[in-house]
Amino acid sequence: MAALALAVNGAVVVEAARPAEARAAGGRPSFQLPFPCGESWQISTYRGHDDYDVDMFANSGNTAGRPLLAAAAGTVSYAGWDGGGGWHVELNHGEGWESLYLHMESPPVVYTGQWVRQGQLLGKVGSTGNSGAPHLHHEQRHEGAKVEAYFNGIRSEITTDGFPPGEPLSPPVHAVSANCGDISIYGILPDGRLTYSLVESGSGRFLKALTSSATLGFTPRAMATLNFNTILLTSTEGDLYRVDVVTSDASLVFDPPVKIFGGGWTHTHLSYDGAGGLYGLTSEGVLQRHAVTATKPTGSETVNWVTVGSGFTLKTLTTTGPDWILGTDSDDRLMSYKLNGVGNWESGELKSSTGQDITHLLSPGAGIYYGRTSDGALHRYGDRNPYDNNGSDLHGQGRVTDSGWTEVLLSAQPFGF
Repeated sequence: MAALALAVNGAVVVEAARPAEARAAGGRPSFQLPFPCGESWQISTYRGHDDYDVDMFANSGNTAGRPLLAAAAGTVSYAGWDGGGGWHVELNHGEGWESLYLHMESPPVVYTGQWVRQGQLLGKVGSTGNSGAPHLHHEQRHEGAKVEAYFNGIRSEITTDGFPPGEPLSPPVHAVSANCGDISIYGILPDGRLTYSLVESGSGRFLKALTSSATLGFTPRAMATLNFNTILLTSTEGDLYRVDVVTSDASLVFDPPVKIFGGGWTHTHLSYDGAGGLYGLTSEGVLQRHAVTATKPTGSETVNWVTVGSGFTLKTLTTTGPDWILGTDSDDRLMSYKLNGVGNWESGELKSSTGQDITHLLSPGAGIYYGRTSDGALHRYGDRNPYDNNGSDLHGQGRVTDSGWTEVLLSAQPFGF
């Protein structure tokens, strides 16, 4: 299906969802980690396993019984029992691509011939068949041959099983699942109108653009999306407003903004971490945290603010998970911070220079980042492990659109953790 022309700040534009033919660059399906959004897993192999076979174990809690999801959309080519693989599922993604899910706890909840969407439940992780402990054995194949597994467009780096003896063994890696569904992005145009954009998380495909007919009625300065229907905005006068979105289906409509704080909100950047933490950065480089205790907070439900610290020379700011922030600084470095409390944080330089004029940075979490550049393009990035303060597993994944992003403020809805 050909893509429709999209105008991010124009009229309603909706492209029909694609079936299993969804592809990332190079024809490979947009495989995601086959677990719920935000879960952290170890990907590993062992000697004599086969070069591209991967085993997955949960990094916290029990592995047994965890939900097992489709890594990409496709048709179930087999769902049932195999002696060595135990209860398992095989998916056909078209164009010669397949994925396998072995050692499930019990019979799959899908059936042979069924079409499944990306992220659909296949069953539960177990240890049936030839298995010594609960885990997922996963394979990706092309034209019948095993290939290196990719997740969220990033190599797994599991390429060699160390056999015969003396050969190298791929070390384990850790990854956070970005199998998260679609991503909602809100924005504010220079004339005060609200925009809503929808992006497919797996492929980065642009799905929808809506613009409100109403304007905010004040000049906004900073913006944070709390949830699908609730946005917080500071004004140039230092007030804090809540905007309740009525609909973003075929049109974008919101109630008149509600002022929940009068004065004192001097933040140039706001971002919500999906778990109750609203972070604000002032022009003086002071980072503050506010606790949000309701889905549509009043002034009394945006409380317990503390100053985390000063000296944050960030020109862009987003949250990437509970008490994690990301931003570009005045030297164009991409910086990640784990915030442990007042005066206590750990930082990491993910890139010494972005090489792009990034004016806005936003993230819904799960290692998915977007950078809007001064030419109006929106770039997409994937971070296999967003919580290691290390940029070696950060990869550029192309542009969502080449132009059209004219918003003065942008904010992604957090997935929630």
